[in-house]
Amino acid sequence: MILAGVALLVPGLTGCFNGIDASTNVQATTAPGTGVQATIGTLSIDNATLVTGEGPTGTLLMRIANFGPIGDRLVQAQINGQPAEIVGTTVEIPANDSIPFGWESVHYVNTIALNVGPSTYVPVTLQFEKSGAVDMQVLTVPPTGIYEGIAPGGL
Repeated sequence: MILAGVALLVPGLTGCFNGIDASTNVQATTAPGTGVQATIGTLSIDNATLVTGEGPTGTLLMRIANFGPIGDRLVQAQINGQPAEIVGTTVEIPANDSIPFGWESVHYVNTIALNVGPSTYVPVTLQFEKSGAVDMQVLTVPPTGIYEGIAPGGL
């Protein structure tokens, strides 16, 4: 009798028993927090995070990897609906290579028109010469903890 009761309870206690709509199968529809990812063509943008600076400034941390056989170029950026400065005007993303931005790098995407508080998602658009534009919702973080010392560079 006890064994039969346990046999009836087990399916109800397992998450997989809830089918395709089980919470273990459902992806969140909101941005995941720091380290936003995006893909366009053969380019992969990894760990995009916007570190706020003094006043309305900020710099975008990210790594852009090109998994394709042809190089591409970051030619334009917008942060929170405003043009952002790409230090060096454009940045070459060679084939089968990756380029870091903002952290231990010579490449920066900076803004001087960021009027948002910490922990705010802001729209970021990156325009590539060959791959086109990609839109992301990127979280702002203050320059504390692991982000301490990170500030807009190349200005």
